[in-house]
Amino acid sequence: MSFLFLNMRAIFRALVFFIAVCLYFLTALPFYPYLKIKPMKARKIICFILGRYARFTLWFMGIKVNRNIMEKAIERNYLNVSNHLSYTDILVICAFYPSCFVTSTEMRDTPFLGLICKLAGCVFVERRNKDNIGLEIEEITNTLASGLSVVIFPEATSTNGEEVIRFRRPLFKAALDSNVAIKPFTINYRYLDGDMVSLKNRDCIFWYGDMTFLNHLWGIFKIEKINVELTVGQAINCKNKVDYSALAEQSHRLVSSYYRPIVV
Repeated sequence: MSFLFLNMRAIFRALVFFIAVCLYFLTALPFYPYLKIKPMKARKIICFILGRYARFTLWFMGIKVNRNIMEKAIERNYLNVSNHLSYTDILVICAFYPSCFVTSTEMRDTPFLGLICKLAGCVFVERRNKDNIGLEIEEITNTLASGLSVVIFPEATSTNGEEVIRFRRPLFKAALDSNVAIKPFTINYRYLDGDMVSLKNRDCIFWYGDMTFLNHLWGIFKIEKINVELTVGQAINCKNKVDYSALAEQSHRLVSSYYRPIVV
């Protein structure tokens, strides 16, 4: 495919993406003040809006999601836990499972991405400072208790796809405190323009290390089609359990069991 065509497609998608983001800002901005007044009600509305925009964004970016559901869905909220490979993981999940996302304060302070996170009703945690972890767990617990689903990426970073790294444990306490079940998600990026994701092309979709956001996003705009598998595992019931470390380990095993490592 010609260099000119790839760049023309990228320019068109970048324009549509910019318009979609602006429209989302205009739609979500009126609810932003209510995040401080009535945060749970505001988040419910924002999660619904975000889910609709996420589906549209997946469509125009050529990201096709194949869902594998391991048990019959129950209409309830969960603490959703997932492996983390790219910022597109958020679109993949919230397009089908509207949720509040937990992300870092570093992301909150990142230009552009931070504003999107704020308007998406995200819950922010300071991973480098343990002093506030109790208050952060309490906020996640209250969000779950209000009937909203919450998504965490317990690897605490996006990875290069070679394995699902060890899950950080503290945030799992919110599931115990709210008595909300855990739902494990596993994301596998399978094909880029018909080629299997491998060590050779993984950097086109995986975002990790010191990669810059805008340069990486420009590369994604050039890809015609991305195939993703989202496996939704069996829920982990937290009732009568007291060890959140064990919950983290069990969640890690379930997420890892459906993950296909990038090794070639």
